[in-house]
Amino acid sequence: MKKNISRREWINKSATVIGGSFLGSMIGFSPLKGASLLKEPVRMMYNENPYGPSDIAKRAMRRAFSESNLYTMRAALSEFKNLIAELNNVKPENVAIGFGSREILNKAAIMNGIEGGELISPTLTFEAINQFASKTMKTNVVRVPMTKEIGIDLKTTGQMVNSKTNMVYLCNPNNPTGVIMKPKELEVFCKETSKKSIVFVDEAYHEYVMDKQYRSMVSLVNEGCDVLISRTASKVHGLAGLRVGYAISTPKIIKRLNSYMNGSLNVVGLRGAIASYKDKRFQKFSIEKNNEGRTIVTDYLDKKGIEYLDSQTNFIFIKTGIDIKKFQPAMEKHKVLVGRPFPPYTDWCRLSIAKPEEMESFNKGFNKELG
Repeated sequence: MKKNISRREWINKSATVIGGSFLGSMIGFSPLKGASLLKEPVRMMYNENPYGPSDIAKRAMRRAFSESNLYTMRAALSEFKNLIAELNNVKPENVAIGFGSREILNKAAIMNGIEGGELISPTLTFEAINQFASKTMKTNVVRVPMTKEIGIDLKTTGQMVNSKTNMVYLCNPNNPTGVIMKPKELEVFCKETSKKSIVFVDEAYHEYVMDKQYRSMVSLVNEGCDVLISRTASKVHGLAGLRVGYAISTPKIIKRLNSYMNGSLNVVGLRGAIASYKDKRFQKFSIEKNNEGRTIVTDYLDKKGIEYLDSQTNFIFIKTGIDIKKFQPAMEKHKVLVGRPFPPYTDWCRLSIAKPEEMESFNKGFNKELG
């Protein structure tokens, strides 16, 4: 017999279905496993979290649909800012919230460009700020060669800072290498260089770092150093499509940065981020599964004697010995999509960590290509 439902019940059920579709929520998944909309080919090219967002974050986002007709993102924004300040032992005036960390990077490039300063950046790193600075702001971007170990050369970087330098960009752990800088060397560099220029430290992969020697540079903010830290909810929290990021710096720098911000965060993403940053269980799960997937690949690479860098992220930089433009289509035949070229290291591949069983598939495909 057909069951009659009220208009209110119909609306609530419809909202749940639509919201669930929008967020990629799928019935039958455990609270930790999350959903995977794309089964094949497996995405191993954008450093995405294959598990997120958590069910707790999804529930918070579904509830947020009920306030999506209101300008409540302002209240949510304030709540998220206060939470980030508390989690990082800083004050709310030390925090700026961005439409993903990409907005933080772009607006820092605007801030630097409007003031007419040069930007110093490593040759091999995340290119967002460099591209926006050079193409949009017509800023002179000075590139510093990598070390023989494909690490960031802090000594040479420091020597290149001059009166024209307004900002130094460092990604730690670095992307695409996944390698962290020596913490003491980075701390000394930031303290000294910040007397002459803003030091922008991109910590997008901060949560994934397992090396006990690693230290965030957020502590220098409380010391009054002119450092600018950026982080994102796109990685461990699995909110890449909802665009939530933040910056931590001195109140003076944050005020300047905010004056250029024009991205508008939505209440659904903010509510999801608030819930996710409180969900320590899911964060732990994401990190543990990432480590499991990474180990499956590194054990295989060790067995085969294939060179790779010591990644502290959710990706690995592997020396395949094959030009990446040939390696990409070769792996796509095995239903695996790998990272883009990172010149001049064109026989290296940045491989994002997917689920453990998917990493096994990569190993099999890679083994066939190696012949």
